[in-house]
Amino acid sequence: MIFYLSGSLKHFKLFDRNLLIFWCILTALIVLFNRNLENAFLQVILHIVLIGILLVFIPWLDRRTENYWVFIRNWYLILALPLLYYDVGSFLHLVTPNEFDPILIAVEKHFFGIIPNLWIQALVNPYLTEFMQISYSIYWITIPLGAAVFYYYKRLDLFEYLLYYVTIAFFLSYLIFIFFPVAGPRFFLADQLTVKYEGLFIADYLRDFMKQSGYRGGAFPSSHVGVAVTILTFLWHFQSRVAKKMFLPLVIALSLATVYGQYHYVVDVIAGLTMGLCIGFWGARKTRAKLSPALLH
Repeated sequence: MIFYLSGSLKHFKLFDRNLLIFWCILTALIVLFNRNLENAFLQVILHIVLIGILLVFIPWLDRRTENYWVFIRNWYLILALPLLYYDVGSFLHLVTPNEFDPILIAVEKHFFGIIPNLWIQALVNPYLTEFMQISYSIYWITIPLGAAVFYYYKRLDLFEYLLYYVTIAFFLSYLIFIFFPVAGPRFFLADQLTVKYEGLFIADYLRDFMKQSGYRGGAFPSSHVGVAVTILTFLWHFQSRVAKKMFLPLVIALSLATVYGQYHYVVDVIAGLTMGLCIGFWGARKTRAKLSPALLH
């Protein structure tokens, strides 16, 4: 078994290892806090099966040479990220049933003198709602778009490193969600949000989708901002023109939209921004140290 595991891990890329580590940690948490979960036994079995599939599937996939299998090998995790989010959504109150919104609200009152999410309602109008909701939803293309930049230039080394740091940002956010669940303003302040958000064309549909797909408890830090800033920072070091002209405006609009749309508190955004900058700068520095100078141009 040990020899098989050792041979299997040789085929794992950095981001594959992050997924494996995260599922192992999540499985351990389910075992430790099983009393807070109705179907804990089934969840443990499910995640052990997922870990087993990963250990078998990745080496098999890594040996394929056909172009379509190579593409799947490199891109499978990006395609699976929404499923991973839904998986984590079942465990946001695994450790504690409490929600820590009052702490964040107290922090915002201390520094701002107000609750920004309530104040921002005065700015709501259909034109701004349309723009902000689209900006918030663009987040889902930032990951494949950032990865595609390196894939297009055939820089699979930078492609792999980018996904490595993106998954660190994701999985760190998910673990914080589990230990420090925050409902977010759209849930916790629902009785104080009196303005109706109406867009012009597609904003209403996008908001309805978010109502159906969003989970209560995963607001702090803003993984949207954290992941987007990680990508922006990494690109800034290796594809600065793309980062400045394309990703910087997207990330700024996205960050504002998270608060405008009542998905996050300002503190969530600041935490996500800090996390993204730290992981992005650390990742870029580490990547430069690992790659030869000739490969950096």
